[in-house]
Amino acid sequence: MGNRSKIDVGASSAHRWSRCTASPQFIVDHSSELPDDSSFYADEGTQAHEAAAAMLRDQPVPQTASQDMLVHVQKYVDHVQSHQDAVGWRIEVEKRVPLFYLSSRNGIVDAATRTSYGLFIDDLKYGVGVSVDAVNNEQLAIYAESKIREWEQIIEFGDEFPVHLSIVQPRDRNNHEAVRTWSMTRRELAMFTTVLGAKARQALGGAGVFQPHPKACQFCPAKGICSAYATQGLVALPEEARIITLPDPGVLTRAQRVQALKAKKVLRDWLEAIEDQEVSELMGGAEPAGFKLVEGKANRQWSDMEAATKLLSNHLTMDLLRPRADLISPAQAEKALKGMELSSRFSNKFDSLITRPEGKPTLVPEDDSRPAIQTKIDKLENLDVI
Repeated sequence: MGNRSKIDVGASSAHRWSRCTASPQFIVDHSSELPDDSSFYADEGTQAHEAAAAMLRDQPVPQTASQDMLVHVQKYVDHVQSHQDAVGWRIEVEKRVPLFYLSSRNGIVDAATRTSYGLFIDDLKYGVGVSVDAVNNEQLAIYAESKIREWEQIIEFGDEFPVHLSIVQPRDRNNHEAVRTWSMTRRELAMFTTVLGAKARQALGGAGVFQPHPKACQFCPAKGICSAYATQGLVALPEEARIITLPDPGVLTRAQRVQALKAKKVLRDWLEAIEDQEVSELMGGAEPAGFKLVEGKANRQWSDMEAATKLLSNHLTMDLLRPRADLISPAQAEKALKGMELSSRFSNKFDSLITRPEGKPTLVPEDDSRPAIQTKIDKLENLDVI
């Protein structure tokens, strides 16, 4: 059995371990093989949380936060502050709380507000592409139960005391409702979290069971090497579709083809996970085995969003500048400016505000004509040793 102290049964990963109770131990046992899970988006989310905390505490906002970020974060701040009534309210921002099912470990609650008419747990999500729901959200429920148990040491909550759990996702491009709330009573929360506590103890006790599930597997770092994840897609295919040699046209019945189509998303996600795993191993210095890494394409970006907005506003209306929440891209700006008379000074300034980041490493067959990028180990081997 792996190191129990490193098993992740935290609130933020509860969507995974509450469904696939074997995943925490499996991830620990194979930690050295897994891809790096850090990303630009994770760093950006951290910056947004730091800015939100400073605004709620009436402190100076970190200089790393852009003006665009502050506009989005303000929506979260406004929602949190709307709970504060004239008397009897108390708010805690970015404060650690012992997890109710494992007191030796803590979770960090974005904002917890206690008032005379209810408890409010608010969680900021800065992501754009994946919508996060509040209803049946395990992370929010764990924070709320843990916070209530801490506060119950000094104050009594009745069974019917209202509890409101909210996700605030101001940049979500799939859901225009930035605030989503799950409301319940203290009793209903206790019933929901009793099951979560049992699942956490099962995972910690080494009695976990592999149970592939869309929510559990979506962000699991081990899905590229997990046979349970691979099997769920393959068993959904009809037997005729599992062989390497394709059958003659017309062999599969329509019912079989429909069954195969139902497995399309699972198979696609599984293959993407395998690709991520191979990229990780090549980046770590593994010898190419049929595939290599090349520098992928990268879209141009603004080096200074605020300066770009100011420059473009001389020629474009706000509707064109921000058709959604964010500023249009350099390519979209060029299209919008097409046909306009622009000074050389404007053009030079425009070009100076554009940057092209390095492309993400892309997996291609070894016979691809593009040169392979140097991995971390390759670069170390090329250094002169003094």
